Amino acid sequence: MSKITEYRIVVPSRPETNELRAASFIRENVKLVCGKKLDIVKDSEAPTPLEIVVGKTSREETDGIELARSRDGIWEFTMFKKGERLYLTGLGTPPDTPPAYHSAYKKLDDGAIGTVMAAYRFVEEILGYQFVYATYDAFPEDPDLEMPATYQYSYTRADLRLQRPQPIEGAALYSLNCSELIDWNIGSFILKTREGKLIVIDGGEREDLPRLIECLKSISGEAVPTVTAWLFSHLHSDHVHAYQRLCEEEWRDKLKVKDVYCNFLTREFWTKLSPEAHERHAKSYDIMMTSDQALHTDLHVVQKGDKITVDEIEFEVIHVPDLAFADRMNINDSSVVYKMNYDGAQTVMFLGDAEWVCDNDLVENCAEKLSSDVVQVGHHGCGNVSRRCYELIGAQAYIWQCGERFWYQDSGEGLNTHNVGYIRYRAFMKEIGVKNENIHVTLRDIQSFPLPFPIQ
Repeated sequence: MSKITEYRIVVPSRPETNELRAASFIRENVKLVCGKKLDIVKDSEAPTPLEIVVGKTSREETDGIELARSRDGIWEFTMFKKGERLYLTGLGTPPDTPPAYHSAYKKLDDGAIGTVMAAYRFVEEILGYQFVYATYDAFPEDPDLEMPATYQYSYTRADLRLQRPQPIEGAALYSLNCSELIDWNIGSFILKTREGKLIVIDGGEREDLPRLIECLKSISGEAVPTVTAWLFSHLHSDHVHAYQRLCEEEWRDKLKVKDVYCNFLTREFWTKLSPEAHERHAKSYDIMMTSDQALHTDLHVVQKGDKITVDEIEFEVIHVPDLAFADRMNINDSSVVYKMNYDGAQTVMFLGDAEWVCDNDLVENCAEKLSSDVVQVGHHGCGNVSRRCYELIGAQAYIWQCGERFWYQDSGEGLNTHNVGYIRYRAFMKEIGVKNENIHVTLRDIQSFPLPFPIQ
């Protein structure tokens, strides 16, 4: 195998901004880890065997490679070896016409953001450097690091639809990643008891339902799985729309649901009282509150202190939204917070999309209930739950469900340029002393964990 320092980087003759950014990021980090600054050349130069090919170049024609690119491929990418040459490229295309001007705050879209995401994966997986923690962790140093002999990875919706959880005997927790809206976030967990009963928390977007069903089939081994308990945090689409689609007649026979648990306040909260109130929320609210009729399930409106028990797993309702704060409570802040107790041996806090109102209640009125071994990072890591709240929770392990745009804080103009709170979340996790091994970011793959949850 060849050393990475023996390679050079190839970009198109007329590269897009994000293709250049990807090439530069690879060069900078190879220099950091391996100690050598690689050359960056245009694809008009004669090919050599040892090349890292970045973006859409003429090397594809040279090697007889055909890749399907489209506007729908924005955020998708592929990485593979062809001989000694490593290709990494996004599968998007630039817009046919420049977007109409509406605001100075539009993100950069040159069709090549997927190439940048591929560069991030290269640094993390091939160089072995978790650069998002650069402020707190030392970078690895290995001048003799070799390029993998073979390499193949595709991050596309088609591949994500085919993902299934790693099978685990006995009790397990499964954290699902985005499968369709891959530049966004998702709230979707599946739990399995020792006896094989299934619990779902939230579930994801409407488009995520087919894969969610297939995952439940895979876990249960049943053609029509039964969800014993389905718990909801709040009414946002990335948490409830998969379930709402299940209520449609063509999907109702794909799953059985016994009991549903939620607290969505009143219809008036969604249409008149909340700062985000709008009539369009009425339909979503109505579907949820009549889903017991559509799915022949029992619908339970939970209150603080309620307990939900399925075999050895128990959930306690730690917080529910309060109409007294309706005028300052947006949709995220209407989240129900559940604390899971696994067999009396371990606790997991599910924060939903908690924001300031919820956070204040947790810190001021629920402090004695917060201590937990594991925590689901609130609001996908957008900076709304306070450091004080996480200190009171005192978790050793963090589960973080998000999409790539949010994890890397990159909407097309650079790492950490799309700051919605992730930077400070990552910072205080490290400052609190959470180990990298105990930070589980559900980014590109479904994550499967036995229960009790493994903590290193």
